[in-house]
Amino acid sequence: MEHSFGWLAILPPIIAITLAITTKEILLSLFLGVFSGGLILSGYDPVGALTKTIEIVANSLGDAEFRIRVVIVVVLLGGLVGLLNKSGGSRAFAKWVASKISSRTGAQGATWIMGILVFFDDYFNSLTIGSVMRPVTDRFKVSREKLAYILDSTAAPVCILAPISSWVAYVVSLIAGAYEVAGIDEPAFGVFLSTIPYNFYAWTAILMVGIVIFTKTEFGPMARAERRTIETGRTYDNSAVGASDDDFKDMVISENGKVYDLVLPIVTLFAVTIFFMLQTGGYFNDGVTVSEAFNNTDAASSLIYGTFVGVVVAIIIYKAHGSVTVTDSMAAMVTGMKSMFFACCLLTMAWTIGGICEELKTGDFLATLLADTLPGGVIPVLIFALACLTAFSTGASWGTFAIVIPIAVPLAIATGASIPVCIAAVLGGGVFGDHCSPLADTTILSSTGAACNHLDHVKTQLPYAVTVAASAAVGFLLAGYLESPFIPFLVTLGLFLCSVTLLHKFWGYDAKEEDISQEGYEPLVDALQE
Repeated sequence: MEHSFGWLAILPPIIAITLAITTKEILLSLFLGVFSGGLILSGYDPVGALTKTIEIVANSLGDAEFRIRVVIVVVLLGGLVGLLNKSGGSRAFAKWVASKISSRTGAQGATWIMGILVFFDDYFNSLTIGSVMRPVTDRFKVSREKLAYILDSTAAPVCILAPISSWVAYVVSLIAGAYEVAGIDEPAFGVFLSTIPYNFYAWTAILMVGIVIFTKTEFGPMARAERRTIETGRTYDNSAVGASDDDFKDMVISENGKVYDLVLPIVTLFAVTIFFMLQTGGYFNDGVTVSEAFNNTDAASSLIYGTFVGVVVAIIIYKAHGSVTVTDSMAAMVTGMKSMFFACCLLTMAWTIGGICEELKTGDFLATLLADTLPGGVIPVLIFALACLTAFSTGASWGTFAIVIPIAVPLAIATGASIPVCIAAVLGGGVFGDHCSPLADTTILSSTGAACNHLDHVKTQLPYAVTVAASAAVGFLLAGYLESPFIPFLVTLGLFLCSVTLLHKFWGYDAKEEDISQEGYEPLVDALQE
């Protein structure tokens, strides 16, 4: 395939990521990355580049109904968070959970388990669990960076392993298309199931969260963030831009808040969302199973319905027992919506640079570049590397799946490699990018859910994700030569455990429970004290 832009196709994401890391100005960096793509597309005409940039920014929302719905979900969830804070429900819930949990480890472990249980949608996971558990982790001096990492590591990695999730239908449709082109008659859903044991990256990413929590083997920037929080009580770096939930710091919180002020709206949100996921997936039609319904669901619309009903229930409850008036509820809701403005801007710019990469054929260029050099037994590991590079550069795991799966299947057939292993390599690499790219929407929403500065989240999580990816790469290399996933997975896990142990020893910090004092808590945490 000819690519007229050649190496220039990867310039916009490189500029955006490099500037973001060096300047810490994420929105400006994304804009300059998009503008550089506009320059390339317009033949280096500055006026044409500006026009092209604005056009793509507008089209990033206008041409994608799904994205508009995601923005609506984010704004509505912000409004709900404002209501939960105003009512005192978040404070009461955190106080109640704190009475059941006695340590930082318990607070983190509870967040991890909740993240695994919410397996049906990554956006839902990041935003809802982050909002619910943030006061609890603040109470036990867990850094916002650590909370964002736990949320992010139980979002995309869990969704890609769950047979019932908002991701499955999309992946299955791509597998079906690739098999049809290859002339293979095999149920696509069954092929997807066969990839699950080989998805070494997703499995290890999820396991790493538990291992880091319960063994306290922090390392790198995350260890520094945890040290800062334990020693000073500052759960976030307050020198960073957009680092915390400052929009709520001046909010007068009701003294009459009850645990059910948080629990009932959240349970309503869960129940209504699941109902509409089944309804939009056709479950209430004859012959449609739960699995098929979840595979065909409209997740974004279902989240809108669920969040809206949750907001209405919250307002009614607070008015009924006199904790918050309707007027104050609406004011709190507006405050919460405003708090999501930065996240919406970030999502829009990330989608925009994805649009630039699509026009420049960045993914196709990277795919062809490596596809031409693939030797026999190492096909799975090279496909994994290609998927990692593509997803990290573009921030688009689903786009990576769409580009690389149609390449991986014929390559596997031509060389005799295992098709499920090759598809698992694509899925694992795509999840790596979704998990840690600063351009990925799930990474952005995990930062938002944790009220953590986005770049602080990226830089603290990246060493963990790269450690997992390097270990998984060895697993995919072995899987290219072995028929069973058992030995490759054990080697992946063993290599990962050794790496984490060594990194903690030479680049870590022991976060001991006894290090935690009662000094330095933020106002919200002070309010939670008995």
